[in-house]
Amino acid sequence: MICSASVQLAFAGTDAAAFLKKNVGTKAIGMGGAFTSIADDTSAIYWNPAGLARISEFYSLYAMGSTGASDKYPGLKDVVPSHQFFAVSVPAKKFTEYLGDTVFGFGYISSTMGGIQHTYSTGDSSIYRGTMSHTDNAYYLSAGIPLWKNDDNALYLGASLKYITYSFSAIGVSDSGIDIDGGAIYTLDTLSLGLLFQKGVKMGEDYAPMTVKMGVSNMFKLGKRFQLLGAADIVQRQDEPLIVNLGAELGMTDIIEIGSFGLNGIFLRGGLSEYAIENRYGIASDYNETSSFNFGLGFEFNITDYYFQLDIAICSGNIFEETTKFALNFYF
Repeated sequence: MICSASVQLAFAGTDAAAFLKKNVGTKAIGMGGAFTSIADDTSAIYWNPAGLARISEFYSLYAMGSTGASDKYPGLKDVVPSHQFFAVSVPAKKFTEYLGDTVFGFGYISSTMGGIQHTYSTGDSSIYRGTMSHTDNAYYLSAGIPLWKNDDNALYLGASLKYITYSFSAIGVSDSGIDIDGGAIYTLDTLSLGLLFQKGVKMGEDYAPMTVKMGVSNMFKLGKRFQLLGAADIVQRQDEPLIVNLGAELGMTDIIEIGSFGLNGIFLRGGLSEYAIENRYGIASDYNETSSFNFGLGFEFNITDYYFQLDIAICSGNIFEETTKFALNFYF
């Protein structure tokens, strides 16, 4: 009901900042993007800023990279897509006691498409052919805070301010805009509920759709050292059909400790991303042609008092998303 009520306004123009639909964070990607209610690492800047407040004990640095080439597709052999994400989170209590467990986050997403064929004329009869690139950037300023936090339940709130730009080289086209996200996560024992609202950026005559995401997840204990995390997100973008993201993570914890080194967990992940569950606007079948099955592998380990998360995600979907993504999250 919240989703339906939040997307009734009609926007003109095309889908601005479409590159932000290309997810970041390899744990989340490996789980099909069903991460709105989880958001428990530094990629919360992107998925749900309320989740930043769940990592209030450490500074963290996050880096994700992926590149690919579509040389096996006719006419696209020179096009090289690239998608990177960098983020840092800073607990306020590391430098002041007045902001409680507030956590600030700063992030950067860069998405480029190089080697695009470009044909142009100087105004006379001469025709020139070359290449150009399309570059999208997003800069995040985020904060998350626990409204309350008890032993068995907690409520976290968060917000992100995003500055978004795009440019085409060679033809001198560029623009920028500002967008905002607001999110909440409620946890009750092993159950988590998440909500994210994205206003939608305006860039020139183009608008990004207003978006509402609602998620639910639960952690199931499977004996002493195994656990299963299941998650589902419902996503409503304005003027698009309702979609679902589904994901699961099977983890083995407390594996080995040798001196100052400890292997704290190994995780197998899988998920279904961007699957339309209704045929509003008559585009569900086309939409689902680019739905993806994702898989992931993650490791958590520590060296003395430093903690690391190393994650890999393998993606299917459209030709530019058939890539392997790597990420390292460092806590100190």
